[in-house]
Formats: sequence, structure tokens, C-alpha cells
Amino acid sequence: MKRTIWLSALFFSVLLVSQSAGQKSNREGPFGLIWGSSPEEARAQGVELKELAGKEFGSSFTAANLPLAIADQETSILAFGYDDKLWRILAISKPFNNDPTGANLKTRYTDLSAVLSEKYGKPAIFHSLGDSIYSQPQYFLAGVRGGDTKWFANFETPALLVQIGLVAEDSSTGRWRMIFEDRAIKRSFESSRRSREKGAL
Repeated sequence: MKRTIWLSALFFSVLLVSQSAGQKSNREGPFGLIWGSSPEEARAQGVELKELAGKEFGSSFTAANLPLAIADQETSILAFGYDDKLWRILAISKPFNNDPTGANLKTRYTDLSAVLSEKYGKPAIFHSLGDSIYSQPQYFLAGVRGGDTKWFANFETPALLVQIGLVAEDSSTGRWRMIFEDRAIKRSFESSRRSREKGAL
């Protein structure tokens, strides 16, 4: 009888440890960040935050010194919603200059897409060139900048929404952009936003 009780206790202990480990793993986000963490907890990781004025995604900050930023990542914006829980991460690359055809930028995009595919599965790909001159290779970034050319891929898992795409500052300078969103915390943010809007109207 004692042995049975002891084995039952051991089983539940192992189960609890496994569940805790799984929960911890599920909370791990990109760039070494933790989904659901507060600005204070991010700062405790060594992340440098500077608050932004816009509230489209709730309390948002530009972020520097991320734990695991990648080599050509230049700008990062973290959104914590209305309850100080990290739910959205935006990362933008350094500029790819003198690249009107987007050749170098598209190579980097392809490499990063392959890495994301390994982690999040096969994406839905949206690659379409614009009409007229924007269908010509030398006007690729001009088309991206004007919105005539679309170049992005969406990844979806039960827990996350991820997008990688290309943006352009001008006809010869482009960047890659990645967006990560935690589905569950996003739903909470959207519910809070609706409540706020209802109270304001």
C-alpha cells in the first residue's frame, strides 16, 4: 500500500515537472525574449527599452540589447498591450543599400524563411510583382515601396503568428521585416482594446 502511494506521488511529481517545463518552453519567444513578460522583466534580461508615443498595440517600446538578436537586425519594437504582457515583436533589418533589384535582400529573405520554416512549418507565401515597369527586375524595390509588389510569407502555429516580408525606403534601399505575435495574449489585448473603445464612445 505504501509503495503504491509512493509511486502515485512520484508519478504526479514527474507530471507536474513535465508540465512546468512544457509551459516554460512554450513561453519562450524569438530573440531570447519571453512571451507574457512585463517591461520590467524584459529589462531584468538586460533589454534596453525606450517607450514609444503610439498606442496602436498598447504600451510599446523600441528595444536594444536583445538576448539573441541576429546579425543584421537593426530595429526592434516590443508591444506589451494594456496589461504589461509581451504579445507582439517587430524586427527590422539594417538597410540593404544600392540593391534596386532586391537581389541581396531576397537572398537574405530566402535564408531567413528557411530557418523559420524549420521551426514553424511550411508558410503561406505571397510573392507578386506589380504591373508595368514594376514587373521588371530593376524596379523590384520601387514596386515594393509603392505597394505594387508584395513579397512576404506567413507562418501559423497553434500558439503563434509569424510573418517575414520585404519593405523599401526608396527605389534602391530595402529591408526585411519580421513580426511575431502570441495568439493567446493577442486575443486578450484585442478584448481589452474593445472594452476601452466601448468605454470611450
